[in-house]
Amino acid sequence: MLGSRAGRGPGTRGERAPGADRVRVWRIDLDAVMERSAAPLRAALSPEERLRSSRMRDPVLRGRFEAARGAARHILGRYVGRPPARLAWHTGRWGKPWIAGHEDTVRFNLSHCDGHALLAVTGPRDIGVDLERVRPGGDVVALSRRYFPAEESSLVADALEARRPDVFLTLWARKEACTKAAGASLLGHGLRLLVSAPPVGGGAVLAHDPTRRLPGRWLVHDVPAPAGHGAAVALDGAEPAHLTIRQWEPQ
Repeated sequence: MLGSRAGRGPGTRGERAPGADRVRVWRIDLDAVMERSAAPLRAALSPEERLRSSRMRDPVLRGRFEAARGAARHILGRYVGRPPARLAWHTGRWGKPWIAGHEDTVRFNLSHCDGHALLAVTGPRDIGVDLERVRPGGDVVALSRRYFPAEESSLVADALEARRPDVFLTLWARKEACTKAAGASLLGHGLRLLVSAPPVGGGAVLAHDPTRRLPGRWLVHDVPAPAGHGAAVALDGAEPAHLTIRQWEPQ
């Protein structure tokens, strides 16, 4: 099963890279950590990230981007034993990240929305995490009928009206997490994934694409998220893993 345990920690002192049967999800309060540790977070950024940040006109968005990337670099640097700014962080065509030279020891994924971020870290096993916000005013029934398989669009339509956005958001976050784990395109591959199967243990579900456009299976678990948000983490394959959730604080 994919169990979970929540806790708080001041950072990642002496963290070992987890095995493929363990996942650590770090929750990051972007506005809070930026307020306390803006300088070391910015210092951890790569030249490309600094350039990207400099092009953001909105200071809030710029600060949250710097906090998410800077915090992720501090956390990952502890796992691989390298200074944060010296991590060679690369991304694939659809944004799937990896750390050069550590592909066989650490896999990770980062998602941020509003003032919050989630960083999921595991061993040599593909992983994806997604954090989404409920956006008021959208017709989630129409969206689910357009994008989801019929059985899942029915779950949204049949839910109580007040619950429909949450049902839609749960399904969407699961699909996005699987797609990120696969390194694929959500619109091109991921929305037809079936992510509503009965739990296989610990609340986790096995997701798959019945059309086989996106082959494979993913073990998916919903992750506690701030109010008005939904989140999920997905791992390649059906093998069980233990999930630990912690709050990251700058050291």
